[in-house]
Amino acid sequence: MVQIKDICSCLEQVAPLSWQESYDNAGLIIGDKEKECTGVMVCLDVFEDVVKEAINNKCNLVVAHHPFIFRSLKKIDINSEIGRILALAFKNDIAIYASHTNMDSAKIGVNYALAKALDLEDIQALQMEQTESDACPGIGAVGYLKKEMCAEDFLLQVKEKLSLPCIKYVGDIKKPIKKIGLCGGSGVDFASWAVNKHCDCYLTADIKYHEFLDYQHKIILADIGHYESEQFIKQQIIDIISKKITNFARLFISKEINRVRYI
Repeated sequence: MVQIKDICSCLEQVAPLSWQESYDNAGLIIGDKEKECTGVMVCLDVFEDVVKEAINNKCNLVVAHHPFIFRSLKKIDINSEIGRILALAFKNDIAIYASHTNMDSAKIGVNYALAKALDLEDIQALQMEQTESDACPGIGAVGYLKKEMCAEDFLLQVKEKLSLPCIKYVGDIKKPIKKIGLCGGSGVDFASWAVNKHCDCYLTADIKYHEFLDYQHKIILADIGHYESEQFIKQQIIDIISKKITNFARLFISKEINRVRYI
């Protein structure tokens, strides 16, 4: 019998909760960890339809990357998205777990998954970290292309592999590149690390206009979208669970889509 706590434990072996940032809310957000796990639904974000999908698939554990409760709640409005999620979860005995900034920093976490999806080699952390209780692998990732190529061709490959409608960037995309820095999600604050490590290109998301301008002469800086840069963690979570609990087969990836659309 696999219990919910067993699933949580195998994720925390890869991404301990002590690695999460101080502002984060990773871990078991709602539910009884002592219950038998009937199935796991993996998603990037917890929405009402994701919980309904878990119920329909007889999964009593939803594992998300982003915590659906991020800040303190002073009231629960049953007509709000969070209120409806909580009502569904309580009524159907659904546990919800988040592996967020701790999974960002994991050796085989968000950034590793993105780097592998882009076929980078010799993947290492962009910046090593040391927490009070555990040696944390670090933030972001640095990897190498199999061979040097034109930056424009590389960005077109990124666009295709991530199913992007567009990529925003600054820098000379006609130059040859090989060393790539990246950070899934909002990682422009770490662009200076990529510059200091002599990366030719840095990929992240949620870049503001003036942040682009700050780096236009320092590195090829590209915004590849928040959801798009983190989408591969869903399969990575499935792989982590299935390798550690080999006899547990009820693992599903939610059919969620990116709520941010392009026209």
